[in-house]
Amino acid sequence: MRNMLREIEPSPLVLVGDSISRTIDFEESAARQRTSVRSGIDSQLDALKRWYDGLGNFLTEVVNRLNGTLPEWARTYIRSCVFLPQLGFLTVVDLDSATGSGRYEGEGADGGLWDKLFATNETAYYKNQYMKELDAQYGDMYCEIGDREVEIIHRLAAAILAHEESLLAASDVCGEFDALLALAIGAEKYNWTAPQMTEENIVKIENGRHPLQELVVPLFVPNDCDIRWGHETSNIAGHEPRQILALTGPNHSGKSIYLKQVAIIVYLAHVGSFVPADRAVIGLTDKILTRISTRESVCRTESAFAIDLKQVAQAMQCSTPESLVLIDEFGKGTNPDDGAGLFAAMLGVFLARGSRAPKVLIATHFHEVFERHYFRERCGLVLAQMRVEACWDANQEDKQVTYLFKLGDGYSTTSFGGQCAALNGVPSAIVEHAEVISRMLSRNEDIGTALECPSPDEVQRLTLAEDVARRFIQADFGGSETAETDQAPLDVKSALLGILSTVN
Repeated sequence: MRNMLREIEPSPLVLVGDSISRTIDFEESAARQRTSVRSGIDSQLDALKRWYDGLGNFLTEVVNRLNGTLPEWARTYIRSCVFLPQLGFLTVVDLDSATGSGRYEGEGADGGLWDKLFATNETAYYKNQYMKELDAQYGDMYCEIGDREVEIIHRLAAAILAHEESLLAASDVCGEFDALLALAIGAEKYNWTAPQMTEENIVKIENGRHPLQELVVPLFVPNDCDIRWGHETSNIAGHEPRQILALTGPNHSGKSIYLKQVAIIVYLAHVGSFVPADRAVIGLTDKILTRISTRESVCRTESAFAIDLKQVAQAMQCSTPESLVLIDEFGKGTNPDDGAGLFAAMLGVFLARGSRAPKVLIATHFHEVFERHYFRERCGLVLAQMRVEACWDANQEDKQVTYLFKLGDGYSTTSFGGQCAALNGVPSAIVEHAEVISRMLSRNEDIGTALECPSPDEVQRLTLAEDVARRFIQADFGGSETAETDQAPLDVKSALLGILSTVN
C-alpha cells in the first residue's frame, strides 16, 4: 500500500478535484439530467440563468400585453404564453375538438392569422407576430445556456488534461488496489487458500473447485490434480513423471469444468491471489494454451474444425516444458476415424517430447484409443475418468445414470449420450430409438430398417394385422377327437371368417 501511495502525486489530484467541485453543480446536474455549471463561474451564463429562472413572471406580462391587442371576445380563449426550447415563444389557445384547431387563430388581430405549430388534447400552440418579435429579441435562451455551459466544461476538460500523466498513474494504482481488494474479499468470503509457488514443474491441487461453478450449483464436488515433470521429481518415489492427464467420461460428467478449474487456479496463483482449493502447489508457468471453445464468426472463412486444428497447432508450436495446455474434445468435428487418428497422433507427439513436453490436460470421447492399450505403458501419461454410477433398473431414462463428478483412475468406455439427452429434455421415444441404432452400429449391423419411418397408413395396417394375429392365437377351434369330422372344418372356417371380418 505504501508503494502504491508513493506513485501518486497528491498536488495535481487536489488541484483537479478542486477545479471540478468549484465548476460543476452536481445537485443541479442530477436534477436536470445533464451537466450544469455553478453560479459565479461565468457572468454571461449567470445572467442567462437569472433571466430564464424569472421567465414565469415575464410570460405573465407577455399574456397581458397580447390580450390588450386582441378583441374582447377572443381573450377568453387565450390560456397562456409559454417558452419551449428550440421552438421559442408560443401562444396557447383552447382547442376546438370539432375542427382540431384553436378556437381563436388571430382573426381581426394585427399581423394576420397565426401559424399553428402543434396541438394536444385540449390546447393548440401558435406562433404569431408578437411571439416572433420576442424570439428575435431574446433568442433561444435554453440552448444558449447549454452552449455556454459546454464551452465552460470544455475549458475545464482542457485544464484537467494538463495533468494527464498524474491522473493516469493514479488511475492505474487505484485499479490495481481495487483488483487486489476484490481478490482479498473473495478469498475470505469463499474460503480460498494461499497457494505455494515453486520453481519445480508441478501442478498439485487438493480439493480444487471452480470459483464460478460452485456458486451456481447446490453442491460442488471438489477434485484433485497432480501433474508434474522434470528432474526435480522424476526420481523420487511416489513422484513419477505424469505430465499428461487424459480424461475420459460420459457427457455431462464434468470433464470441461475440471479442465477449466485447473487453469483458473494456476492463473490466480500467478497473479498473486488465493485459490479455490484446500492446498495448491503451483510451478511457475509461462503460458496457458487452450483448445476448449470454438469461436465462430461470419467474418471468418473457416470451419469450426479448421479453427480447432489451428488452436491445437498453436499449442503444440508455442508450448514449453513450463506451459499448461488444455485440450477439450479435439477431433470431434470430422469423421470419427480421422478424429481419433488426429487425437492419437497429437497425444503421441506430446509424449515423444519427454522432458520437453508441457503439462497437458486432455478430455476426450475417443475411448478406442485407450481400449487396446496403445498408450498404457507410455511414461508420463495418466489415464483418468469422471466417475458415474449406473442403475439400469430405474424406469426413467434420466434416472438410470448418477453423475458423481469425481475424478477416478482408469478410462471410461461409455458416453451415456442417451441418458444425457434424456436429462436435457429429449423425448424418451427418440432416446430409445437412438440407443437401438447405437447398438446396431457397435455390432456393424445394417441400420436401414431401424431408420425406416412408416407412414400413418402403414402404422394403421400393422396395428390391424397385430390385432388379427392376437385374436387368431387366442381362438379356440375345437380340435377334440370326439368332434365329427364333417362338422369340424365348418367350425374352423366360421371362426376364421369371424377373425378376418375385422380387416374390412
